[in-house]
Amino acid sequence: MTRTKPLALGVVGFSAEGFDQAAAREQLRRLIVPIVEHERAAGRPSPELVSGLTNQGVPKLAYALARELGLPTVGISAKQALRARAGCFPVDRRILVGKRYGDESAAFVAMIDVLVRVGGGPQSRREVELFRQRLALEGAGDEPRCFEVEVEWFG
Repeated sequence: MTRTKPLALGVVGFSAEGFDQAAAREQLRRLIVPIVEHERAAGRPSPELVSGLTNQGVPKLAYALARELGLPTVGISAKQALRARAGCFPVDRRILVGKRYGDESAAFVAMIDVLVRVGGGPQSRREVELFRQRLALEGAGDEPRCFEVEVEWFG
């Protein structure tokens, strides 16, 4: 994969709070840190972390890790996120697509190079499927670009 821009690392997963957050945090670190280290070791710029903008759930955990690692953050969501009770994470760049959650899925999938899913519901799983379809169309090769893990849901 030859790039002229930083790797866009997409993260999806539970957007509510009723899941094992300690396990999710650990899985995010386990999956994201090696990607960041690989990019930096190759002399490429640090990846940007792209997630769902809301300040809760897996997006919040991913953004917190991105800040810790010094990564730029991008939030992409529908305008509905602006009314979320938890608010929006203060990302470096905000992209709003459509009115309702899910309207942004195609734009999100089109902009990312790698996808990490930690738990999540139907929207997260649809985005993984869209991403896998995109990779198949592009002939993505052998380099792993989609990572999925489950964590316990308490809801």
